[in-house]
Amino acid sequence: MKPRFQIDISPTAQSSLEAHQVLATLDHDHCYHLSQNLRLPLGIYNISVTRISEKLTALCRRLELYFQTSSKLDALHKKTETRKELIDYIELSIYAAAEHVDDIDSIAGGFLKGTHARKKNTAYRQLQKEVTKHKKFIASSANAIKHQQSRIRLFSNEFAHAGIDGCLHGYFVEGVENGVIGPSSTLHKAQDVFSITTLAWEIILFVLSCSRELRVFLNSISTSSANPVDMQIDVFSKAVIAAARLPLYTFGEEHPFSRSTITIVASGDKSAAMDSNIYGSILRGWSHSPDATFGVSTSEFEGDGSTKSFRFAQPKIISLHHWQ
Repeated sequence: MKPRFQIDISPTAQSSLEAHQVLATLDHDHCYHLSQNLRLPLGIYNISVTRISEKLTALCRRLELYFQTSSKLDALHKKTETRKELIDYIELSIYAAAEHVDDIDSIAGGFLKGTHARKKNTAYRQLQKEVTKHKKFIASSANAIKHQQSRIRLFSNEFAHAGIDGCLHGYFVEGVENGVIGPSSTLHKAQDVFSITTLAWEIILFVLSCSRELRVFLNSISTSSANPVDMQIDVFSKAVIAAARLPLYTFGEEHPFSRSTITIVASGDKSAAMDSNIYGSILRGWSHSPDATFGVSTSEFEGDGSTKSFRFAQPKIISLHHWQ
């Protein structure tokens, strides 16, 4: 069975992050966060989730503007600043998600006094094991960008489907192989390009999954108040709404919805907030028509004053994914 997550974006909804309620009602009498010069657990978590959510919302909103600007590459090429901002926020979103791993570890580690206690604690080791599984894509991307002088580049492909013209946008992490610059051979073994909208859902699922694992750990290590408290996190809901306003598609990579089921619950006002009028988005899904054609594409590079050989990104397959 695939893991299932429900995200309630209604105005008065409680946080959809499963660790939140536990963190808000924890007994802090037996934790060591303050003596380790850390914030209390809820503070660490709130700051981490807020950072990810704000960066992801900024990315999605800029991408939405890019989708709405034009369906033609010639017109989009004039939007230099928008493309630069997209690259910046792809990078910032990946970094924020990667650092969430350290924040989860700070929360968990603060309940155990010292390295020896952490090594002996079964729940702590299990948490690390599960988070390692969830972080694989995020961590690989962040490490390539940070340590291998790789850069994020944009890819776009014009298409026509069911009588509607559009343009799909992706990215690749640049690498160098035998003096040729192109998609990183480390990150892009299976496909040259990743969908930007898929990245947004990868990060959302990553946060949800880590929150579930953290809840399991917290329930095993500390006691909580029996009385629930009001725990809302509007900033995470905004990120989910911003992602849902974008179309679902992949360039050959696995979409996170194939691994987990995410259900979005919304009241009337919030449902309207997801309406971007972009073809393929949650309230204007793809037609089931098989009539699709793909036109010209472009891979962007930046000259370094030395390299003369480039390998352009070429997706083997483009898939349009339907909302259920």
